[in-house]
Amino acid sequence: MDGNKDEALKCLRIGKDALEAGDRARALKFVTKARRLDPNLPVDDLLSAIERETGQSGTPAGGANEEASKASDHPSVRHRVPSSGSSASSSSSSAAYTEEQVSIVRQIKKKKDYYEILGLEKSCTVEDVRKAYRKLSLKVHPDKNKAPGAEEAFKAVSKAFQCLSNEENRKKYDLVGSDEPVYERHTATRRANGFNGFYEGDVDAEEIFRNFFFGGMPQATTQFRGFAFGPGMGARMGNNDSGGFNVRALLQLLPVLIILLLNFLPSSEPIYAFSKSYPYEYRFVTPKGVNYFVKSTRFEQDYPSSSHERVAFEARVEREYFSLLAQHCRQELQRLQWGFIRETPHCDMLKRFEGVA
Repeated sequence: MDGNKDEALKCLRIGKDALEAGDRARALKFVTKARRLDPNLPVDDLLSAIERETGQSGTPAGGANEEASKASDHPSVRHRVPSSGSSASSSSSSAAYTEEQVSIVRQIKKKKDYYEILGLEKSCTVEDVRKAYRKLSLKVHPDKNKAPGAEEAFKAVSKAFQCLSNEENRKKYDLVGSDEPVYERHTATRRANGFNGFYEGDVDAEEIFRNFFFGGMPQATTQFRGFAFGPGMGARMGNNDSGGFNVRALLQLLPVLIILLLNFLPSSEPIYAFSKSYPYEYRFVTPKGVNYFVKSTRFEQDYPSSSHERVAFEARVEREYFSLLAQHCRQELQRLQWGFIRETPHCDMLKRFEGVA
């Protein structure tokens, strides 16, 4: 709910900016969207003023209020304002998406084979997969494509990319065949293990998108998916002609043993955090105004004020704070360039931090 309210306030702000710029169709679109996201927003007067200025006064009295009340009663259903014959009304209702965007979404949703979804041949390289994903994901991303089904198409493109960009998963997919993807057949049997054939059961398409464009896709991880801890393991181990010690089985079990041992080792928690949360509840401020929180009042004893240890510690805090702001700022500038966002709060924070003497 808080996310809807934040998005509603953002849409309301965009609508007001558009109204001040004279773009009444855009203002009507975003103010209406803000009302749909948060029915409690006081935008009735603003909606009425915009509709009067755009020539929509030909609708029956109270029509706008009735439409708004219907939208608030059913916030999950999209309601379109009936066309009054004016060009402004028709343009505002069709500005959400284009026929080309609808066509792309339909084509992707009709396809089940990963290669067909990305428009590639089976002989394609990993670089071809990345190029195809880069092109398609930008076309069907829900922030850019508002056509019905765009989110499902975006997820399908992300799943195809995640499978085909991994060499091991791609080999398994090619071996099984493309008529019926394995992730659909085996979901029921393997979901309990958090694995459905080629990738984790709950695929976060947005996370894949952010990793690809902002952080870089991680390299193939060693998750030992070819090793089955089941009754058949003993039989496979017994097939060794040597009849002695199976070194390969030991190598496969070794990472698991290491993980189990690591769980019993004492973990070192960070000394401080930038946000207040248990057990980091005691607030301190660096010379440049960076707030940080520590776990106990013993911090004053371990790092006395004005001591060399305290100065070095707070300098490290400020360096890490600067690094985090710079990383988030780079991501915001990239999203701003693609039109996903309109503001860059972390870049503003970075400028203020650099301006501190």
